[in-house]
Amino acid sequence: MKRWMLVAGAVVVVLGLVAGGLWVLLPPDHRTTFLVDASESSDFREVADAVGAAASNMSSADSLALRRFGGACDSANTAELVTPGTGQAAEIGAAARSITPSGKATLLSGILAAIDDFARTYPFRGSETNRIVVVARGSADACGKNADEVRTIINQHTARAGMKIDFRFVGHRLTPEQVKVLNEIAAATEAQKPRLTKTSGELVTTMKEVSVPADLVAKEIKTSPCDSISAKSLAAVYMPEPKLAYVDVKCAQDQYAFAKLRTTEIESNDMPVLFEFKDDSWQFVRAQTDMPCGQVPVEVWKKLDFHCLDADAQPVICQDREPMVTDLSGGWVGCEAAMDIAGRYKAAIAAGQAQGQGKFWESGEWSCSWPYEENGAHAEAPLRCTRANDGRLVVEIF
Repeated sequence: MKRWMLVAGAVVVVLGLVAGGLWVLLPPDHRTTFLVDASESSDFREVADAVGAAASNMSSADSLALRRFGGACDSANTAELVTPGTGQAAEIGAAARSITPSGKATLLSGILAAIDDFARTYPFRGSETNRIVVVARGSADACGKNADEVRTIINQHTARAGMKIDFRFVGHRLTPEQVKVLNEIAAATEAQKPRLTKTSGELVTTMKEVSVPADLVAKEIKTSPCDSISAKSLAAVYMPEPKLAYVDVKCAQDQYAFAKLRTTEIESNDMPVLFEFKDDSWQFVRAQTDMPCGQVPVEVWKKLDFHCLDADAQPVICQDREPMVTDLSGGWVGCEAAMDIAGRYKAAIAAGQAQGQGKFWESGEWSCSWPYEENGAHAEAPLRCTRANDGRLVVEIF
């Protein structure tokens, strides 16, 4: 009897070890769910083909799944078409191509269901990465919920899943308003900014790039809009006529690019050109010799090394006690530089270095004096320092 119990115990232990071993060995390294916008559209075939191409590009050892979304907010509007499993890239592609698009986009419902798919014990999660690749091609409908509500609901479902899910969003042929909504939903999942495509070729390439696990490709390099700026790229956005070339290309805050157009035939004045990065692309704003400041902050213009015209620029009081120091340029000089030149000019006057009744004095690029005013006594006129290379940069000392 005791021997039988020992044998039985040994069998239980062995079975436990085998089960434990399978538990460790069976989970894939990587698991990816393709979440596809199957709402009514005329170009859904492009999406289906891109999903199939991306799945075929991945390792057969990766666990892949396919889920669709689209319909109405008050009814069933998402479904898992292919459950997670390895070696089923062909099944993913076939299932995607068999979808008949219909209804409206219900992206939020699809995201929540895809997160819940990962909450189950089986199929196994990826031991290294778990990713949801979202393909949005219509209005990214959040079913009437605002950004804060979307974030709260997504966080609740993610907490129940008890794991980190890496979201990747791809928007295909979206309008600017659709891009805005997609950006908000992506931000709620703490995902990278959505990748946007306009052609079927771009969609295929992008889907392959965002689907392959990061550890299987070269280390991901975060790029910024300024990284894409060059004379060639600006010429592709705006080139009014032939035989012109961009020179002195600058970029600031990943939002503004500035350059000068110069003729390649004869000598002439350069034409300043301003670009702005919005709706995920560089766009031409203005080409003008005397460029107005517009909505671009003064600090940005300083980085671009161009003095724009601001008819509404207000003087900046840098010191309101004697001597009162005012930056008449509206902030272009800056209080630090204004106080510096004002202090040095007053010291020069005290040391007898200023010349004549006009107290003329120069220091580097600054030219200072005590000018006569058209109205009022000379004794009541303020001292002034002007930047030699730009007469609009003026500091007043009183």
